[in-house]
Amino acid sequence: MSLIHLQNLEFQRAGSSFRLGPLSLELAAGSRTALVGPSGCGKSTLLRILAGLETPTGGVVVIDGKEASVAGAVKIAPNARGMGLVFQDGALWPHMTALEHLRFVAPELSKDDAKALLARVGLDGKEQRRPGKLSGGEMQRLALARALAREPEVLLLDEPLASVDVHLRDDLALLVRKIAEESGLSLVVVTHDREEALAMADDVVVLHQGQVVERGSAADLIDAPKTAFSARFLAHAACLELEHLGGGRVRSAFGEHELPAGSGQGDEHVLAILPGDAAIGVNGDAVAFEATVTQVRPDAFGNRYAMILVDGRSLFVPCDASVRSGARVGLRLTRAPRILPAGAAFGDQHGGSPA
Repeated sequence: MSLIHLQNLEFQRAGSSFRLGPLSLELAAGSRTALVGPSGCGKSTLLRILAGLETPTGGVVVIDGKEASVAGAVKIAPNARGMGLVFQDGALWPHMTALEHLRFVAPELSKDDAKALLARVGLDGKEQRRPGKLSGGEMQRLALARALAREPEVLLLDEPLASVDVHLRDDLALLVRKIAEESGLSLVVVTHDREEALAMADDVVVLHQGQVVERGSAADLIDAPKTAFSARFLAHAACLELEHLGGGRVRSAFGEHELPAGSGQGDEHVLAILPGDAAIGVNGDAVAFEATVTQVRPDAFGNRYAMILVDGRSLFVPCDASVRSGARVGLRLTRAPRILPAGAAFGDQHGGSPA
């Protein structure tokens, strides 16, 4: 049975053109889910609706079989939902020590237990420090400890690593996941960063303009996205326009391709090329066309990529140290073409980095 069930959920704030939903989702007990998408797509709003801090204008939120929110009303108060929330900016109280934060939200927590929880999140020996005396990463650890103090069943995190130094993010992401696994917590993480999503979640829900674009396991959405938007946002794909030739055939810079079976006559598609789907030709390889390398850059793990503009889209191709910016190279596909539905994302295909 699902722990959280959203049925035809909608939200629209008065005076705003933004609309969330209608959407339906099930989040199983013990699951670890990332809500990902660009700024303004509705991720944080959806999280606040789950927490009971926003009221849906349509649909229903069901938690453990009970209606928690319905259109126009919050039926179960935020503090009675069994959820802990970590805000993006921490939302800590500047006048309270770390120990006081925990015992304020959980008065039944003994001093020793509060100290043990602080030690668990890496704040051992810093019980008497106020937020102003903590680093950005330490403040987020305190926010995490505060959210855990009441022993929630669900942990909600809104961009939890946004204020943490880059070199500390992996450690904090792994800590969150470790605590969730050891405690049997359900996780719902809002992020626009795919690395955060992969580090903390097993299941990914992709949002765009208030709608669910795609949902699946983190591995599947990275390796085999089914929509152009997911391919670009999660997998750093270049999504190239296609010229329709008729008879279910299309053409891109890489040659002619067949549309997927069942494609409608007016359906828009793109050729999505993920890093690794194309290669630089060597030793007489047959290539589709030649292009100029715009830039060579490493990813976070030291792998080198040549960035090449193809039809105005940034294509990332693995390369070795012999490839330099400005070089003229031949390109070929290394796998069967990914012809994906363009959807609403087609006009928003800005290049990303595999880093």
